[in-house]
Amino acid sequence: MSNLAVSTVAQGLLWAVMALGVYVTFRVLDLADLTCEGSFPLGAATAATLMASGYGVGTAILAAAVAGMLAGAVTGFLTTKMKIPALLAGILTMIALYSVNLRIMGKANLSLLGIDTVFSFTQQSLGLNNAQTTFVVGLVATLLIGIGMYWFFGTEIGAAIRATGFNQQMIRAQGVNTDMTIILGLIISNALISISGALVGQNNGFADVGMGVGTIVIGLASV
Repeated sequence: MSNLAVSTVAQGLLWAVMALGVYVTFRVLDLADLTCEGSFPLGAATAATLMASGYGVGTAILAAAVAGMLAGAVTGFLTTKMKIPALLAGILTMIALYSVNLRIMGKANLSLLGIDTVFSFTQQSLGLNNAQTTFVVGLVATLLIGIGMYWFFGTEIGAAIRATGFNQQMIRAQGVNTDMTIILGLIISNALISISGALVGQNNGFADVGMGVGTIVIGLASV
């Protein structure tokens, strides 16, 4: 029973990183963004492809974050500059990312069997079982990102992003470019979601173009 409990909480911690990303758009920015259904598998696809090509785990996760940032920037551009409603902009980006993910992996599913991941490194270093390893990695990732978010949203630019979600007219009157704060918020959100996708993909042992289905439901249930 204890192993089952640890395994359940461990899986939840990996998805908690994604929930933090969804929190930024739905709670902080007050935007309905569906890009997460595409940026989640984007992170997994990017990390898996790089790791399968011989790149290190750190490089793969960083690249996944950058890919998520680009996805968020596209949605932000469509929303702010093209004046497309946020919900529709997210759907358009999500649909486009399906083809992008297929292009990145070269196929619908990419296995990580026999490839070193952040979980295998941690397991070998600490001598833990699978459930404990997942718990440690998920806890460290969630704490680091959570603390980083707490610090960032206490800064001047972080406060501007929060104010944009609360009252755009007011913060715009203070001279803040709300288009840029919206884009930045979406970039941060989808970077976190892609990192979560990279971690979940490594934990599952594969990346799949369909692994983002239902992501928004999990995210909304969390926030």
